[in-house]
Amino acid sequence: MIRTRLSMSIALAVLVLGTSAGLKYAQHLNLLEPDTVTRLVQVTIGLMLAGYANLMPKDVGRWPASPVAVANAQSALRVGGWSLTLAGLAYAGLWAFAPMDMAHTASIAVVVTALVITMAYGARMMLACRSKHAGHSGLD
Repeated sequence: MIRTRLSMSIALAVLVLGTSAGLKYAQHLNLLEPDTVTRLVQVTIGLMLAGYANLMPKDVGRWPASPVAVANAQSALRVGGWSLTLAGLAYAGLWAFAPMDMAHTASIAVVVTALVITMAYGARMMLACRSKHAGHSGLD
């Protein structure tokens, strides 16, 4: 399992670096404008974020915890997966179609918002699990 994840991550990293190098070479040959290269690299990054985020809730592994903790963790992974997938798609869309200045600022804002949503929901689920655990006296 770990070997598969590592292999996929390395392959995707090589893909991004190869795409960036190829686009830079095309720019060097005057086949592409610098703005086009920047946009294409940023679109690739946004799509990579969407792809990784889409995998978040799908492969969670074993959970050595209570059923409540497992449910809360899975819920947090789903919310994080959705918010970061949508942020990656919005990031790619902004870099593909928005003016450069707007794309730069708005794409950062979209990803930061998704991160805040993910972290806040994860913290909420963790606190909910802890409060249920703290309220359990063990005398049941």
